[in-house]
Amino acid sequence: MTAAAALVFAAVLGQPNGSIEYAGPVRVVNLWGSWGDMGYAEGYLLGPEIMDLYEVYLVELAGGTGGVETARRFVGEHFQLPLEFRKMASGMLAGMADTCGLYSSVFGRDLDTLDVYVAASAPDLSDLMANRFVSCSSTSAWGDATAADPVLGGDPAMSRNLDYFIDTGSVLLDHQVLFTLDPEVGNDWISVGMAGFMGCLSGMNEYGVCAALDMGNYYGIEKWEPEFVPICAAQALGLSAPDFDNSGKHDILDVEAALTNWNRSCSYCIHLLSPEALAPEEPVEVVEINNLAGSAVRHSWDDAEMPRQHLCLTNHHRVLYPPVACDRYALLSDSIGADPSMTLDRLWGLMAAVGFAPVPGAGGTVQTMIFIPADRRIGLAFTAPGSPSYGQSPQWIEWGDLFPNHTPGGIGGEGQPSVTPMAWPNPVSGQVVVSWPGAGSPALFDAAGRLVEAEFTPSGEGLFTLDTEGLPPGVYLVSTGISAGYSLKLVVAD
Repeated sequence: MTAAAALVFAAVLGQPNGSIEYAGPVRVVNLWGSWGDMGYAEGYLLGPEIMDLYEVYLVELAGGTGGVETARRFVGEHFQLPLEFRKMASGMLAGMADTCGLYSSVFGRDLDTLDVYVAASAPDLSDLMANRFVSCSSTSAWGDATAADPVLGGDPAMSRNLDYFIDTGSVLLDHQVLFTLDPEVGNDWISVGMAGFMGCLSGMNEYGVCAALDMGNYYGIEKWEPEFVPICAAQALGLSAPDFDNSGKHDILDVEAALTNWNRSCSYCIHLLSPEALAPEEPVEVVEINNLAGSAVRHSWDDAEMPRQHLCLTNHHRVLYPPVACDRYALLSDSIGADPSMTLDRLWGLMAAVGFAPVPGAGGTVQTMIFIPADRRIGLAFTAPGSPSYGQSPQWIEWGDLFPNHTPGGIGGEGQPSVTPMAWPNPVSGQVVVSWPGAGSPALFDAAGRLVEAEFTPSGEGLFTLDTEGLPPGVYLVSTGISAGYSLKLVVAD
């Protein structure tokens, strides 16, 4: 490789406003800049994973490629993504185009923004999806209820299980991420999610305001106008906007306003939490929304059987509609009623009590977390094959370890990469340049995990070149070993 080529490649690697690091076993993807910049970085850093999720997970969730096409038509006709997410989706595709490419052999076409919109709207399309698993749970406590805990000392906290459909091959479990986002304008915020899924299912911002989405139990559409906005996009904007409700300050009501601002296509219940100083009455509320009845807000006093300073949420409206029986809600209510005192260990244990063992091809609990808004602290675990998230110990992550998020290395664990390996071009036909953060020379493995005879030639600090001529077309893995802590997916084209 010539010196000029090396400089061009180094410039490309320096472009993304993003990085990857680890907090123990939790992978953290840092994004910053404009919404387009952040989208580009996500597509550039996670392109092969995004393609994997769209081609495998999304197809199985929708019941096949035909189901995806139906969802594309529905979103194209009835949804309007906010400008921020239109820019992010375009950026994501540009980042993928510059690394793994956009052509999908599964769909027989290039990915486009509508594919990204469909993924971001998955909760809003529940009625269209062939496979859905709707069983999220969360519980929160504050004041006297948490006064005895040595960490909380009366501060509010919320534990939460994200229960989701899991594809047959458990691809979803491999691509879970804690995103940190520092937009050019707006609040810093974090989102616990998956590669290629815009918006926020569970998150917290720099003020300590937290939001966790559950699906509701009253589906159906009567109001088709104005166009729908994905609930995860609305939740993300509520966390990131400095003052969504134009009150002159940022607080829990900004997220409530964002959630209830647009027309909705489905049924949702959202658990909100904040430091006590940022809430007008209680630091916790549940926003209930659906297309048929509008919205309502639930407070602790709305459940006479639940001790005050506690609020629980499963997947059922309790104010917008009369409550229905739920085993998980009853278990949480009975446990709290018997002993209202709450600790961090007990909050985690309650999620284990209502969690679902993950079953590929069906679903289960894929993420368990605790938010402590006063400290802007999160405890997090991701389900791995054979290891449910609620059965693990939480990885505790401090806000100061995440932000500022521009320089990787603040929370890197031993043996984990502080930057991600990259390849250019990818897919490749001929010579490829690999940026490799690990010690030693990488090796090439085929899709079955067999070592492939290939020579990586050093071409600069952390750079290697590989001539793929003569390799059969297909998907390969660049790694220091098939069970190594990090690797790079390489596509060899015809």
